[in-house]
Amino acid sequence: MFDFEPDRIYLTESGYRQLEAELKRLQTVERARIAEEFRVYKEHGEFSSEDTELESLKSELAFVEARILELRNVLQNAIIVREADIPTDRVGIGSVVTIEEVDTGARKQFRIVGAMEADPEQQKLSYQAPVARALLGHREGEEVEVTLPKGTVHYRIVKIEK
Repeated sequence: MFDFEPDRIYLTESGYRQLEAELKRLQTVERARIAEEFRVYKEHGEFSSEDTELESLKSELAFVEARILELRNVLQNAIIVREADIPTDRVGIGSVVTIEEVDTGARKQFRIVGAMEADPEQQKLSYQAPVARALLGHREGEEVEVTLPKGTVHYRIVKIEK
């Protein structure tokens, strides 16, 4: 396990690869597509300051360029959590955790990942989320208290996996 620095950007290896793929797609496919749309538009239209199609293309290009800058920054500065570094004796970034709500017995399972790769629909929870923050560093069998908008909830850590 590595020393956790709360102010740093963390990514799992798979999250890093996904962001790299997104960056490559934006730099090649999306930039080329928008450039082609500009070219076609220029051939068939006259530019005016009130042209909504042109403004839409400009906005889309600005969004793509901003996302490219964001991804470059994240990829250059992120700390990569290697598969081999994912702990199984305590909760860490990359861990798959099964928890049980103490009062109801309801169970949840999710992987704790970097903020940029969080996806609740795929059971990927950011290490910055309240539940994940409360679990980090704890072991199987331990209980944690989490303050959520619905109130305070007590969870028991049932299982920790890679």
